[in-house]
Amino acid sequence: MKTYSKKTGFTHRHKIFFYLVIVLVYQNLLYCQQENLLSLDSLVKLDFEELHDQFYDTIETNPILAKIYAKAYLQKGKNTDSVLNISKGFYYMSRLHKDDLERRFFYVDSAIGIIKKSRHKKFLTFLYTHKGAVYEKKGVFNKAIDHYLEGLEFAKKTNHTNYVILLNRNIAILKRQLGKYEEAKLIFRKCLAYEEPISDKTKNNYLKYLLTTSELVTTYRKNKEIDSAISLNNKGIIMSKGKTIQCLFKLNQGILQYYSNEYENAIKNINLALDTILKPENQAAYLERYDLLNGYLFIGSSYNALSKKELAISYYKKVDSVIQKSNYVIPETRLAYSEIISYYKSINDRDNQLYYINRLLYNDSLFHSRYITTTDKLNSEFDTPILISQKENIIHELKVKNNQSYYVIFITSIVIIIITSILFNIYRKNKRYKKHFDELMVSTNNEVKRNNTKINEENTSIGISKEVVKIILKALNEFEKNNGFLELNITSGTLAKKINTNSKYLTKVIKFYRDKSFSPYINDLRVDYIVERLKTDKKIQKYTIKALANEAGFNSTEVFSKSFFKRTGIYPSYFIKKLNS
Repeated sequence: MKTYSKKTGFTHRHKIFFYLVIVLVYQNLLYCQQENLLSLDSLVKLDFEELHDQFYDTIETNPILAKIYAKAYLQKGKNTDSVLNISKGFYYMSRLHKDDLERRFFYVDSAIGIIKKSRHKKFLTFLYTHKGAVYEKKGVFNKAIDHYLEGLEFAKKTNHTNYVILLNRNIAILKRQLGKYEEAKLIFRKCLAYEEPISDKTKNNYLKYLLTTSELVTTYRKNKEIDSAISLNNKGIIMSKGKTIQCLFKLNQGILQYYSNEYENAIKNINLALDTILKPENQAAYLERYDLLNGYLFIGSSYNALSKKELAISYYKKVDSVIQKSNYVIPETRLAYSEIISYYKSINDRDNQLYYINRLLYNDSLFHSRYITTTDKLNSEFDTPILISQKENIIHELKVKNNQSYYVIFITSIVIIIITSILFNIYRKNKRYKKHFDELMVSTNNEVKRNNTKINEENTSIGISKEVVKIILKALNEFEKNNGFLELNITSGTLAKKINTNSKYLTKVIKFYRDKSFSPYINDLRVDYIVERLKTDKKIQKYTIKALANEAGFNSTEVFSKSFFKRTGIYPSYFIKKLNS
């Protein structure tokens, strides 16, 4: 019912319309303010690395601001005639169009077109892999395999082993979707054989290893090797303890409990896993459509086994909801539709029965059209070349078998030379690190050198009046003295606002009087601060590298370590080790 105000003459709908207009005008003004504050002309003067960091820092929280940084990166690439950075700029622009595939691929294809004839084949591998992954998430498997195979071709040409493994893993997932479980198992095992020796070296490598392990568990299950699936999944639960990725193994555990008729436990563990997977911060890393579909499917099947029919149907409908939103279809989902159709038949609801019959028929046609094409491509473009390569390798091995003994001495000599070189390099590196450590210990303060004496010189080179320069330098001195650089996520914009100037003037003054760009300036101040703390405070010498990074104002342990090395010539771990000894 309409409500009407006698005083104003406005209906309730008029008021809502009026408020919407105000909101839209405000958003437009806000966007314009951001555009003016961060103009392309000022941003293109920043380093590529800083533009990259700012883009990824804002893409989730402030897409409007992220778009400005992406445009600046692209423009800077064009200004410097850098093919690689132009291509990266187009890729960043594509990231801003998650829900508009046509627009997204327009920018990705632009990135590919720019770099295709250049020497940067590794980035080309990344772009094809990215394009394939987007298509796979949308369930368009025939196009996904096209781009995976293109990426694999370039990965092999450039000896980009990480991408060879990644693309093989993605292809194994597609093979599993097609029911080729034995072939998928072989590929996953090869991936694990490569990843296991390096899995403990970095967090990223360890996550890749755990992801592949989880995929192999699913493959064992689909191949009805339940004991193998349970054994490997239990190992995965232990390895992933305390890590978010454990949700995938919890999901597998719940599904496997369904096979063991532990329906209550299955529902509990799958729900716990889905609660973690569906958190916004985890979706980009862990949410795969088949995980979500399988989760809802097996909760529904567990409720069905417990004779809780209506609860089962509610989860089977969630399966259909995911398919409608993503257009992603897997063979197992037929069960959900069959159960829904049977349920509505049993209660004589013809309308819903017909609706879900049509949904099932549509999904069947979609599945067959996609998977038949994908199967043909896998057979002709992936499997056949592998068989030919294996045949050629066998012939080659037979030819060289009799000559192997001649190479033993030569190879042994090479190995000795390599080991000697490695040991010598280690010795030289340790000697160099020791020298840098000694220099740090004798210096009283390694703070950023100030160059305020230039204030008396002509400042026409930076185009700022002496009075303004004096004010900014005074503020910078206070900023350094009060350790303002320890604030997390500080940017030239936020600092400029605090000292009542603009970021353009601030970065110019820092560049001229501190001889650095903004990010190196802040990072050096932070490193100098933490070096002095470590030299005098035994308590923080016991901190982890991550804790030290936080103490110094860094968001990332990796950035902290790199900045520390760049500033001092040694890594923080070495510095602490020497202090303790």
